[in-house]
Amino acid sequence: MKPGNHCLSERCQFQLNPRFREMRGEANLFRFLDRNHLFFRRRGFFIQGCGNLIRLQNLTKTFAGKDEVRALTGISLEIPAGQIYGIIGPSGAGKSTLLRCINMLERPDSGEVWVADTLMNGLGPQELRSARKKMGMIFQHFNLLNSRTVSGNIAFPLELAGTDKRVMRRRVEELAELVGLTDKLQAYPHQLSGGQKQRVGIARALATEPTVLLCDEPTSALDPETTSSVLELLQDINEKLQLTIVLVTHEMAVIQEVCHSVAVLEDGRLKEAGPVVEVFTRPKSEAAQRLLQGFLSARFEVSRQSPDGTLIRLTFLEERANQPIISKLIRSHQVDVNILFGRIDQMKGAPFGTLMVELAGPPEQKAAAMEFLEANGVGVEVMER
Repeated sequence: MKPGNHCLSERCQFQLNPRFREMRGEANLFRFLDRNHLFFRRRGFFIQGCGNLIRLQNLTKTFAGKDEVRALTGISLEIPAGQIYGIIGPSGAGKSTLLRCINMLERPDSGEVWVADTLMNGLGPQELRSARKKMGMIFQHFNLLNSRTVSGNIAFPLELAGTDKRVMRRRVEELAELVGLTDKLQAYPHQLSGGQKQRVGIARALATEPTVLLCDEPTSALDPETTSSVLELLQDINEKLQLTIVLVTHEMAVIQEVCHSVAVLEDGRLKEAGPVVEVFTRPKSEAAQRLLQGFLSARFEVSRQSPDGTLIRLTFLEERANQPIISKLIRSHQVDVNILFGRIDQMKGAPFGTLMVELAGPPEQKAAAMEFLEANGVGVEVMER
């Protein structure tokens, strides 16, 4: 490998530090990086998407009471390093409970929580406090200390850690600049907008230089414009600091805008997980399909306009969304195409489109037309024959 080159493997993208350029053998290098990615990250050797930073194995959690509530059942999940990973589901799905199990604010009844090479539910109280310093957390309702200024709120975890005052002051100033609050350091929470309060919460969570940022519904109390600015900030932090972010939300638009991968929960069970584009455009579970209904496609009733018509849903990803595939289809096959609904959108900067169409014509021509679409990289789902 040449100095400064980026590995082109789909599994791992990294930029070689001069200290390690002499290493040879790609397979051995991948194994070495998988085992030691946190070591390198702390020393300025960035590895994105190489190895799973968080592994949840068969987690179960029950809340006792008059009516026992099973919050989580058999959850197994792997969260890659360097990603923004979304967890979504309806109210009561167990999203926040799962998030709080990662840093042991909620202890699972059974199962294992691994962060890097540390078994979190095997730690004693002192070891757990030390491990939590590397896991920042932000909350839906900010959880700021009203008696402290913005500067005091950001500095609070550093004070608890016994950080030198000069180092602490410098760190607070750096974080205030990162989140865009340098002119608000002496303001109190009641003098801030909702978006500014959440920025303080983000800066406070980053104070101890965590490897993981846990976000529990960070935008649900904000208006749409403020939500966009906070999401842009989280993306910026993910890219600049190469921080792994686990984000719980019930808003599909949040997942679409910032997440690389997503897990869908319902009734305390994991229904589906994978890259956002795949889950959004080709949902396999009924839970994901219900969440997507009304988001990527409108709630509308369609019916066949022709007695021999076939209703199909077409999905166009990335460059396919900008190509005249439908017009090519009509010219090359003896079918009529009636477009009933269409939408072009963006996901992590990449375009994707959805069309609901009716194909009419001889059965063999319709079959050939669908084969043509699939051969051209278009997702085809038959809705009704």
